[in-house]
Parts: sequence; C-alpha cells; structure tokens
Amino acid sequence: AVVAWRAADTDVEQGKVIILFAVNGVFFLLWTPLFFVVKRPDWALVEVVFLWASALALVVGLWPIAPLASLLVLPYLAWVTFASALNRAIVRLNAPFP
Repeated sequence: AVVAWRAADTDVEQGKVIILFAVNGVFFLLWTPLFFVVKRPDWALVEVVFLWASALALVVGLWPIAPLASLLVLPYLAWVTFASALNRAIVRLNAPFP
C-alpha cells in the first residue's frame, strides 16, 4: 500500500489506491468470522469469491500506478487462491451445514 501510495501522482490515483485496498480489506475482514465464528464455511466460500476478485482487482488496478506494488500483491493473490481451494474442499467434505 505504501509503495502504491507513494507512486500515485494525482489525487485520483491516491483515491483509487485507497478504494482498492479498502474494498479488499472489507472482504478480508469478513471471511474469518464467517468461517470460524459463525462456523459457516459454505457462506465463507461464497464470500471468498469476492475476496479473490478484490485481490485480483488490486493486481490489475495498481499496475498502471505502481507496477512493483502490483507484483507485491501476487503472493497474496496466490494465498487467497490456495485458501479458496481449501475452503471448497472443507465445504465439499463436510456439507451440509445447518
């Protein structure tokens, strides 16, 4: 975020950086309570689609502003992809949920 913020030359680019990270942050913060607190991996699986899309949006949206920042988000996108696969396997192996 700092790399992208510093590379943003205009207020519009800074606003884009904030929006991209804020949207991702919201989806990031929603997944854990759905999975662990509410104990609904099926709901978390639906939500993780939005988390993954927001991580991809970070990669794509940051590229024109700060290619380095975009590349630095790739391991996070890979982790969300792996976590999504685990979440899917948990739902498949343990369904149905109450």
